[in-house]
Amino acid sequence: MRISDDERCDVAENLRSLTIGHFIQYKEQFFDELAEVVVGFEDYHDFNVVLEKLADLIDPDGENDD
Repeated sequence: MRISDDERCDVAENLRSLTIGHFIQYKEQFFDELAEVVVGFEDYHDFNVVLEKLADLIDPDGENDD
């Protein structure tokens, strides 16, 4: 799946906005907030889905895969 620069910027902006006015105390809450920003509301997300999407956002072409 090709990630656009706009999508990367949107996710980065949304991640930064989590630091404003949010107090995340528990790791479950952290994961829920992270997953919501990275993969959205409508998708079921487990750790693998979130990690794969983060990897795609960081390295969209997968050029650094071994």
